[in-house]
Amino acid sequence: MTDEKRVIDFPRSEVSEEERVRRVMVEVDRLARLSPGEWKLWVKNRAQTLDITPEMLRDLIETKLKDIKAAERAAEIEKRQQEDRAERQRHSTEREETRKRERKSKEKSKAFADIAKLPSDRCEARLGELAKRFDEDPAALCEEFSEYAGPADETEKPSATWHVEPWSDPVETAALLGDVISKIDQHFAARQHEVLTIGLWTMMAWVHEVAATYSAFLVATSAEPDSGKTTMLGTVSFLTPKPFSAVEVTGPNIYRFVDREKPTFILDEADDLFSRKTDVKHIINSSWTCGTKIPRQTQINGVNTTVWYDPFCPKAIGLLGLNMPRTLASRGIIIKAWPKRPEDKQEFNHIDDDVFAELRSKLARWSVDNALALKDARPLYPTGFNNRLQSNWRLLLAISELAGGQWPKQAREAAERISRTARKPSFGLQLLAALHKIFVSRSEITSEEIIVQLRSDPDSVWVDYKGGQITQRQVTDLLEQYDIFPHAVHPTKRKDLTLRGYSSEQFTDVFARFAPSDPLIRTPQRKQKSSQRKKR
Repeated sequence: MTDEKRVIDFPRSEVSEEERVRRVMVEVDRLARLSPGEWKLWVKNRAQTLDITPEMLRDLIETKLKDIKAAERAAEIEKRQQEDRAERQRHSTEREETRKRERKSKEKSKAFADIAKLPSDRCEARLGELAKRFDEDPAALCEEFSEYAGPADETEKPSATWHVEPWSDPVETAALLGDVISKIDQHFAARQHEVLTIGLWTMMAWVHEVAATYSAFLVATSAEPDSGKTTMLGTVSFLTPKPFSAVEVTGPNIYRFVDREKPTFILDEADDLFSRKTDVKHIINSSWTCGTKIPRQTQINGVNTTVWYDPFCPKAIGLLGLNMPRTLASRGIIIKAWPKRPEDKQEFNHIDDDVFAELRSKLARWSVDNALALKDARPLYPTGFNNRLQSNWRLLLAISELAGGQWPKQAREAAERISRTARKPSFGLQLLAALHKIFVSRSEITSEEIIVQLRSDPDSVWVDYKGGQITQRQVTDLLEQYDIFPHAVHPTKRKDLTLRGYSSEQFTDVFARFAPSDPLIRTPQRKQKSSQRKKR
């Protein structure tokens, strides 16, 4: 072997044209991803490696870059198109959901409007059906309906005293009654037996819905304006459950609102309301009895339907004088208001205070504990109390007996005094009272003698009865309504003359039912004693 350096040439491996093209395109892809300054530095070196000209490699890279940019633009366009399609789909979905909500809202509002026309005892069942139909929570739907069917206008907005949290501890009846009377007496000028009656009526309002069968109206009246009637009603409104004060109401105002809310309905300035609006008179008259409902025709789901509204709730009425029908007056407990002297009472500005709030809380707890016991109570009544008088005073006297001590006696005395003096009896009852006195000492009397005796008292109503002195014909007409008719008494020798009149036997049943015991027409005991002293 010579010292000459031997060079060994390895044969180059044969690369197919396809492989060479692939390698070129791979390198083009790699270089195209570099920055322009960087890939241009590599062009000459990599072209030599790939066995192509730098110009060709540069052209391939630039073409690749254009393709990449075109692809990016196409991808961007496709992305924007997809976003546009998604946006249009979202808007379409939202519009559809909005239309569904609007249709549901309209259907619900229509259903609520129909349900609002129904009495409250039928609303709950219909709301349950509606909740299933709309697949909603029944409690949430009921709350939504309450908002929908809230007060129809600003005058029907319930006051802040509607929601009362019951007192945490049991409340003694006697102490609570004393506190209520004390609060009323601070602002309202009336006799003590009348203030006691207002306090008992206020407590009755809290157990009314559970315990009342008949609902005696609390009627505030006075001989002159500015005597405190509105003050009394305002004081009562802060001491009763769900007070609703109104003036110049209509029949539908009363029965629709009362049926829905079961408030304590306080009606002021009713001086001539009942004569102007007979429907109000009839509705309030019927609301004295529990279960008496008012039928009205209304459209529900496009169908004429009879619905029945319940107007039964505690009612307090204020009016000047006693310009109300006898049927209403007989269902009321009538309190006479008197103007207060500045030094007698505190000023009442119709503003709630902590004492009112505490009393409401205690009254709410007391009603929960005692309503069921009062429902079947049978209190002791004053002598002669029967029929409507018993019904008016049952709960008030029962509450006084629950209080114990001297309260029952004071309450019975108050009931007797108010019932005897509160309202003027009819001419028929006054005539029975006059005849009852006459028949105490005799068994029969002629019609002529009746007229003489009735006219003998210059202060009696009979000397100016219907524009003149009462006549025999008018006496006959008054007694006929009790099925009492004149007959022959005291026969005379003259064939053409027979004295006609009445005998005591004809009045036995009527006196038993009306005259001797009815506190509205019997003569007060003090006056009888005074008369006896004069005779002596």
